[in-house]
Amino acid sequence: MKKLTIDKYIFYYEKTMIYFYDKRYNNILFLKRINDDREKMNKYDGAQLMIDFVDEKIIFHPIWNIKIEVIDDNVYKLRLG
Repeated sequence: MKKLTIDKYIFYYEKTMIYFYDKRYNNILFLKRINDDREKMNKYDGAQLMIDFVDEKIIFHPIWNIKIEVIDDNVYKLRLG
């Protein structure tokens, strides 16, 4: 699994996922990759999860079949379902 740390939050996510962080809107979008690391250009299946950072908390917006496991305070594991 890969690891992403933003502020006080830690997210572990599958290596077949990629994220985009929008600092302006303070949110993250996770997408699923459908190719492997050998290809020069990434191909994506679609959006899986959006996370908003609002007033010292986070709000999960699952878009597709994703499992969010709470590991500890502010530590989460994201898995494709």
